[in-house]
Amino acid sequence: MGSRFAPGAFLLLGLVAPSRGVHKFWKSVNNKATFTRDFCRCSQGWADLVASLVVRGRRNPLHTGFALRLTRAREAADLSGAAVSVAVGMHRATASGLEGGGRVPRVDTVEKLAAVLGISPCALAYGVELPRLQAQSGGRSSSLAQRLSSIREERGLSRLELGRLSGTSHTFVRMTETGTTVPNIANVEQLAKALNVSVCWLAFGIGQAELPAGRRVRSDTPPAPDPHE
Repeated sequence: MGSRFAPGAFLLLGLVAPSRGVHKFWKSVNNKATFTRDFCRCSQGWADLVASLVVRGRRNPLHTGFALRLTRAREAADLSGAAVSVAVGMHRATASGLEGGGRVPRVDTVEKLAAVLGISPCALAYGVELPRLQAQSGGRSSSLAQRLSSIREERGLSRLELGRLSGTSHTFVRMTETGTTVPNIANVEQLAKALNVSVCWLAFGIGQAELPAGRRVRSDTPPAPDPHE
C-alpha cells in the first residue's frame, strides 16, 4: 500500500523538525542570557545600595566595643560571669547578654560593672582611658541629668533641637533631664556628639566638658583630666 504523502514531504519534515529544535535551543540560550543580564543588573543594584549605606572613613561609635571590653575586664579580674552579675545585682542572663553584644547597658549599669572590675567607667563604656575617680553617692552618672540640661542651655538649644541633632527625640531629652529615664551608653554618645562635648564628662562627669580647640566634632575625643577633681 502506497504512502499518502508525497516523497518530498518527508524531506520537508526532516528539515522542519531540526529547525524547531534549533529554534528552541536558541530561545533557551536567549532566555539564559536575559536572566544573566537581569541578574547582573540586580546584583549591581544591590551593590550600589550597600555602597550608598556605607560611609567610608567613618569609625564605628565607641560604645560598640563595650561587649569585648567587658569580657576582657572580667577575665583580667579573674571573675566569672556569675560572680559579676551577683556583685552588681544583675540577672545572669542579662550579664550574658551584655557580653554577647545583644544589649546596650545604661550608664548606671556600666558604672556598677566598672566598680566591681576595678576600672574606669569611661574606659569600659567607650574605651577612653582616664584615671578612676572617687565614687560619688548614687554614682557619678546620677548627675548626668544636670550636666545635660546645663550644657544644652549653654549651647542655646531647645530640647526639640537637641533631639533632632542627636537622632533621639525631644521627649527622650526631656525625660533624661528630669531623671525620668536613665539613658544607655549609645544614647549618651549621640547627645555628646550633638553637643560637641566629651562623652566621658557627659556620662560620668569625668574630665572637662569642652573638647580640645581645633578638633572636629566627635564624641570619642579623650577629655583632659579635670584639675579640680
